[in-house]
Amino acid sequence: MPKQLRVTPATFAPTPLGFYTYHTPEEDPLQYRLHLRVLPDETGILIVNATSVLRLNPTGTYIAWLKMRGMSEQEIVEHSLQRYQIEEAALEHDLRNFNQEIIHIVNNPDQAPNLAETGFDSLSTETPSDVALRVNLCLTDRWEEQAGSDEELSTEQWMAIIRKLFDAGIPQVVFIGGEPTLRSDLVDLLSYTEQLGMVSGLLSASPRLYQDPDYLDTLLDSGLDHLILEFDPESKQDLDLLKPIFDQDLFTCIRFPVHYHSESFAWTKELVAAGANAFSFYAAELDAHDQAAHLNHQLTNQGIHIEHDLPFPVYPGLSQQAKLFSPEVSVQEPAYYTVMPDGSLTPQDFPEHSLGSLINTDWHELIVKL
Repeated sequence: MPKQLRVTPATFAPTPLGFYTYHTPEEDPLQYRLHLRVLPDETGILIVNATSVLRLNPTGTYIAWLKMRGMSEQEIVEHSLQRYQIEEAALEHDLRNFNQEIIHIVNNPDQAPNLAETGFDSLSTETPSDVALRVNLCLTDRWEEQAGSDEELSTEQWMAIIRKLFDAGIPQVVFIGGEPTLRSDLVDLLSYTEQLGMVSGLLSASPRLYQDPDYLDTLLDSGLDHLILEFDPESKQDLDLLKPIFDQDLFTCIRFPVHYHSESFAWTKELVAAGANAFSFYAAELDAHDQAAHLNHQLTNQGIHIEHDLPFPVYPGLSQQAKLFSPEVSVQEPAYYTVMPDGSLTPQDFPEHSLGSLINTDWHELIVKL
C-alpha cells in the first residue's frame, strides 16, 4: 500500500460506526459472508464466514464498508479515488489483494482464527486496542455431572451476555469450563453466537468429542469454528482416537501438559501427520519448564504452529494453579477477558480479579482503557 494513501477527514466524513453484514449474491459460484465492525478510530474488524478475524486499517475499513453496501468493484474504485490521493492502477491493485485475501480464507477455512494480513497494511496483533479481541465464556466450573457449584447462569442469561459482547464489537468468544460440554445448552449458545456472526471456539477435555460422532456433528452444525482439545500424552491413548475430529473441517489445537523427562516432540509430529493444526502446552510441574522451553524451540524450528494466550480451564478454588505452571506469556493481557460462571468479568490471566458483573452491567461500564 503506497505511503501517500491517506484519509482526509477534513474533507470527507468518517466511515460510519456500526456493524455491517454482507452475503454474496445467490448466483455467485463462491458463496461467503462478511461481518464488519467499524470502530471509533475508523479501523475495523472483519470476520470472514464467522471463522477468520482480520484487523483493517482505516483504508481497508472504508473499502470493506463500501463492499458491505453491495457496490461493484468499479464503484468501490470510483468512491475511493474521490477519498484518497492515489493512482487508479495502484488502488485497483490493492483492491485485488483485498479480494484475494478473502477468497483465500474462504477456500482454506481449516486455518487458525488469527489476525491476518489483508493487503491494506493490517494492524498487527501487537497493536494496542480498546476493543477486546476475544472473551472466554466459562459456562461452568464443573468437571463431572453432579460436581461443582450449582450457581450457574441460565441459557437466557448467557445469551444476554453474548449479545452485550456483540454490541461492544467483540468478534470472538471461546466456551470454556470446567468442562463446557456438561452444559446441555452448549449447542444453543453456539447457534446463537453463529447467528450474530461471531467467531466461536471450544476448550474441552471431553472424550465425547471423538467418541460420539453425532455430538461432534451437532456442534459443527451449530457453528463451532475452532477447537482447543486437552489431550495428555502421558495417558498413552491411541492417537487414532482423534481421527474423527481431524477428518472434520475444523481448526483443532491440541493442548497438553509437558512432564519432566517427557518425550513430546515425536508425539506432536505424529499429531501433525494425523491432522492437528496447532499446539498449546504448559509445564505440568515446576521442574518441567526446561522441557517445555525445549519443545517450544523444536516446534518453532519445524514451522509447527504454537498457539499462545489461550485460556485455561477454571478449577474451583484453584484459580492460580494453571497460571503458576504455564510457560505461555500473554502479550495482550488487556485484550482477553473471561466471564466466570456467575457472570463476573475478569482479565483472562487474573481470574481472581473481578471487574464487576455483566449480568446487570454493560461491557463499556466495566472496561476502562488499561
